[in-house]
Amino acid sequence: MLASLDLTTLTVTLTLVTLSMTLLLALAAWHAGTEQGLRHWALGNCALMLGLLLNVNQQHLHHSLSIILANGLMTLGLGVIWLGVRAFKGRSQPQWGPILAAATVMLLLWLFRFQVDRLDIRYAISSATLGGLCLMCAKELLIRAAQPLRTAYWFSGGIALLYGFCLIARPLAALFGWQGDFPLLNGPLQSLTLLGAMVAQIGMASGFILMTHYRTAEALHRLSERDALTNTLNRRSLQEQAKVLLQLMQQRDQPITLIMVDADHFKRINDEFGHQTGDAVLCHLVASIAQYLRSDDLLGRFGGEEFTLLLPGLDTERAAQVAERIRQGLCSHPWEQDAKPVWLSASLGVACSEHHGYDFNTLLGAADAALYRAKALGRNRVELAPAPGADLEDQMALRLLSQFRHNLDV
Repeated sequence: MLASLDLTTLTVTLTLVTLSMTLLLALAAWHAGTEQGLRHWALGNCALMLGLLLNVNQQHLHHSLSIILANGLMTLGLGVIWLGVRAFKGRSQPQWGPILAAATVMLLLWLFRFQVDRLDIRYAISSATLGGLCLMCAKELLIRAAQPLRTAYWFSGGIALLYGFCLIARPLAALFGWQGDFPLLNGPLQSLTLLGAMVAQIGMASGFILMTHYRTAEALHRLSERDALTNTLNRRSLQEQAKVLLQLMQQRDQPITLIMVDADHFKRINDEFGHQTGDAVLCHLVASIAQYLRSDDLLGRFGGEEFTLLLPGLDTERAAQVAERIRQGLCSHPWEQDAKPVWLSASLGVACSEHHGYDFNTLLGAADAALYRAKALGRNRVELAPAPGADLEDQMALRLLSQFRHNLDV
């Protein structure tokens, strides 16, 4: 069946498929903004298309164009696609690599066409080079990655891997006589290669677009749950993740502590240095806090200059030590603007599930009461949440005193 297929028709069809995929990737690249990789893939497919167009016209063009330049362009195209995969992953792109590979292939093909005319060697050189580049793309894509991006990686990488092996197997198949009595360039192996190329073109282009789609969706999801300024969890995401974490710690019968952090005299910083400096100081505050957190701790911006921490596995005593280290670290390392230090302190309120249970709102209210106490007692201090049933009048008095101090900003 493969032998009865018209190779010219197959090659023209492959060229049209490559053109279609090139236009599709070019359109995607046009609307992708700063997304890395798509432009490489569009340019790489364009070079592949030009190489195929030259190669299909061997009967009408000089071999310097239809063989040497054609294979050089196809090598360059796959090399640029490989660069695009690395760019998409944020890795370095050795621009000279594909150019050097294309120049080397063209030189070897020239030698074995115009100096020593050996079709079998030319066949092996082009197959091994193009197959090797496909395998290099597969190596970059068949890696561990978070879902759903891993699905797109493995889809594209699997296609590149299979087609790479097919290309490398072509000269071996011809060497062992699997070609039969058919000519090297006009037999079932060539038909199979062209059919495989069409499938690979469509599959890999679709995979690249899927990779871009999943990356964009992941970025949008991240934006929806992160604070734009500090990159901490926003209030909604903090509440959602905190409830899941609290439920988990309750099932394990382990303590968990919530800490409220509020920057002292932040209004003064905004008034004296401007809101841009204020934003930078908030980012400095977050960076200072993050130094003392573990990978499973949660940090979110609750509002304004107020942040919330959840420390699973820590009881009141150990969490209070963490809070004190955060306070001391913040006081010891000011943020500097034009070599002028901007000093910042913070008040912290600590509430643990040992005394207040595993309900997020209850813990938050207890830590908030402790924070008000820290503010009322002079700021720049750590206070533990009052035990349940403490004198409500004392708590109200402290809250009013804290609010009075805040209004005066003393």
